[in-house]
Amino acid sequence: MIIDASVLLSAFFPDESQAQAQAILRTHAASQERLKAPMLVVYEVSNAVWQAERRGRITSAQADEIMQTVAELDIELQPLDWGEMLPMARQYNRSAYDAAYLTLAQRAGESLSPATNACTTLSKANWNGRLDGDYQHE
Repeated sequence: MIIDASVLLSAFFPDESQAQAQAILRTHAASQERLKAPMLVVYEVSNAVWQAERRGRITSAQADEIMQTVAELDIELQPLDWGEMLPMARQYNRSAYDAAYLTLAQRAGESLSPATNACTTLSKANWNGRLDGDYQHE
């Protein structure tokens, strides 16, 4: 399953929807589902955690703990080649960031995790990949 920064971050911030994100991470930790993401996720998560710390939403100790926990998840990071996501961005009128997740899902033949930013505006009618919006693992 391809996971994006929004799902990872939802698992750690108490004022955001946590249950589904935490279920995905627990399933991964139990080796029932292997999570993958483009290398971009490292920068997105790092920046979001830094912004939360900078704005006083979390302490520096909490920020460090989040980053350590994410690193320990051992999510399989996948590189994308220059311009590889551009056709997907054009096709679905999404940012190159969202297209990176879509491209990886299509290339790997895997589903996108539910509630990814890339999924929120895609419907099963216009995306030929799998959307795991009805995630059932617990």
